[in-house]
Amino acid sequence: PEGLFWLLVTGEVPTQEQVAALSQDWAARAAIPAFVEEIIDRCPPTLHPMSQFSLAVTALNHDSAFAKAYAQGISKKEYWGPVFEDSMDLIAKLPNIAGRIYRDIYGRGKLPAIDINKDYSANLATLLGFGDNQQFVELMRLYITIHSDHEGGNVSAHTGKLVGSALSDP
Repeated sequence: PEGLFWLLVTGEVPTQEQVAALSQDWAARAAIPAFVEEIIDRCPPTLHPMSQFSLAVTALNHDSAFAKAYAQGISKKEYWGPVFEDSMDLIAKLPNIAGRIYRDIYGRGKLPAIDINKDYSANLATLLGFGDNQQFVELMRLYITIHSDHEGGNVSAHTGKLVGSALSDP
């Protein structure tokens, strides 16, 4: 997934070093605020996982670089910087959010820490409790890569335009 992200953002095929650096950057940004952890943990296990996921992602607005910059009157030409930072932060935090929801619903115990030496898919698999299963890790790599297309991007592209047109943060 890191390689595909790099390609989509830069238009260039990344080197292994660039992919590893992106993995480490996302791992370094992965922690979710304690109040977001509490929001997830307070949800009943019968609440649909996507509802819990939406709650957690929306709560991350609290730390939005774009929201802060917009409130300070950032120039429209400079929007891309804080939007990029918010996007990187959000992508990095998604495995922690998903892992916490999964473990809360299925009683899988305490969430392990993100390993800065593992890639995005390996960390997600570990957070879900399946990191020791190399086939599952590979499945996560394929699933995340395929899912990034999301039917040609129609839904994701529309959502991105809608959110952007409302001057909301990612």
